[in-house]
Amino acid sequence: MEQTKHETKKHYGWLLFFALINWSLIGLMIYFVDPENVRDIIIPGSYLPMILLIFGGLFWFFSIVLMSAKRALRWTVGTVIFIYLRIYGLGSLLNGILIFGLLISLELYLMRIRPSDKKPVA
Repeated sequence: MEQTKHETKKHYGWLLFFALINWSLIGLMIYFVDPENVRDIIIPGSYLPMILLIFGGLFWFFSIVLMSAKRALRWTVGTVIFIYLRIYGLGSLLNGILIFGLLISLELYLMRIRPSDKKPVA
């Protein structure tokens, strides 16, 4: 039986490995490092090292769950934007719902305009 490109068996061992490494680094940073020590590295007030670790962890997580790097990147960027809004005191439940709605709308739009890979069954 033939398998199409999307039906081939994929191995996610490396994704799981990198995700576990990244999340363990996030946990170690939360446990051992004072937030005030990383607050002003490179860009003042940005918490850049922690945000980069969280970005990586979320990207690996969404890559595994969604099985698509493009979709994972979109959801990761949306989540990081919400985290930055929370850091600057602008992140509320309403903003979270709006970002979530925007991401859902974008997913539905991109699914609609993508040409379908499925052939009609005769």
